[in-house]
Amino acid sequence: MSIDTQTWKAFAAEHAPDFTRTVFLPGLVADPGHLARLIDDGLRTATRHAPGDLRLRAFRPAAFDYRLTKRFVDTPVTDEESAVDWLARTADSDDECLAVNDISSWNLDLAAEVARIVGELIADGTHELPSGTDVYTFVAHSGWTPFGIHKDSEPSLIFHLGPSPKEVWVWHDNPFDASGITPNPSFGRITFDIEEHLASAERHLLQPGDFLCIPQDIYHVFRNLGPSAFLGLTVYPVRTRPLITEALWRAAHSAEPLAAYPAAAQVTDRARELLTDDDTAGTPLADRVAHEIALGQLRLRTNGYLSRPHQAALPCTAPGPHALLRWSRPGVVTAAPHHGGTTLVARGRTLIVPGPDPADFTDLEKATASDTPFTLDELTALLPESLTPERREEIALSLCGVGAVVAP
Repeated sequence: MSIDTQTWKAFAAEHAPDFTRTVFLPGLVADPGHLARLIDDGLRTATRHAPGDLRLRAFRPAAFDYRLTKRFVDTPVTDEESAVDWLARTADSDDECLAVNDISSWNLDLAAEVARIVGELIADGTHELPSGTDVYTFVAHSGWTPFGIHKDSEPSLIFHLGPSPKEVWVWHDNPFDASGITPNPSFGRITFDIEEHLASAERHLLQPGDFLCIPQDIYHVFRNLGPSAFLGLTVYPVRTRPLITEALWRAAHSAEPLAAYPAAAQVTDRARELLTDDDTAGTPLADRVAHEIALGQLRLRTNGYLSRPHQAALPCTAPGPHALLRWSRPGVVTAAPHHGGTTLVARGRTLIVPGPDPADFTDLEKATASDTPFTLDELTALLPESLTPERREEIALSLCGVGAVVAP
């Protein structure tokens, strides 16, 4: 890992999963340059191969900038160019900055590093992260956070990567009266009257490699002292309603779409049909919803509770039969029941395998915990013998294609 493992384990044991206290850990990241280069590579992949899918936002002081955002999306990161150099080349001034969400989905090595970091937050086995984790980067040169003193609805875990230091002020009590607060749809309530409030805040100076945890609903602001980037983790608390809604949508029978402007009675009738109908096997909708929620958790769990890799980050060619391979992480593949067979969940993606039971994939699941390299033929041999050789090879290649198996 790129961080001090023992310090991080101690932090996780004391503060996860609620993160109710501000915690500063100097020098937690042993090699901040390594993580920064993985972010650079992820940005390079995204801007070159799928810029339209990049979740990027660019800001100027006190405002989100649509045109600058498009300029970043349309400007590929060059060979050996860092995120801070890309910012300097693309922006109009030193006061502009950018944020990129789901950055780990664009680089398999970055995802592996972050998955190990996140894994320690649930290592005690008493809880999971059913709503997942957003891995983001914030790149800036100088000046204050563009959205002023603000608070977030989830805890913020900040790994500062440099190369320049960054100042952070945190207010544990709310010192702002209503006259200086501006409602904001993204950040709740914010204020741009920054300097007059600094004396009442707790100040931290983040050097490259330092870590800061800021609890949810705590006002804070950053000031950049030069070009730098940080890696941020947003660990989402459970969001019950969206989880159930998505599972219901996946479990319900497909039906002819309603008209663009249906009558309310038609919508009510369609809802009643979805909620009372069984599938062709006679499985009640409630059981199908429960199954879909379980599958959703397996998708998250097999990819370390991160967003699954973007297609542009995955291997574009199949490995040779004698090439050495390894599992990307323990538990990256798991088997779940499916009508007449098994659903293989691999790094956030699913593959239906008719015929074999989940128990037939026990050897495959156990193998993911091993660090020993293997070949494609050895991977194929782990699959159920009841499958045809062609089908076993197809599944093995699919596991490589989704990033469950990678080169050593």
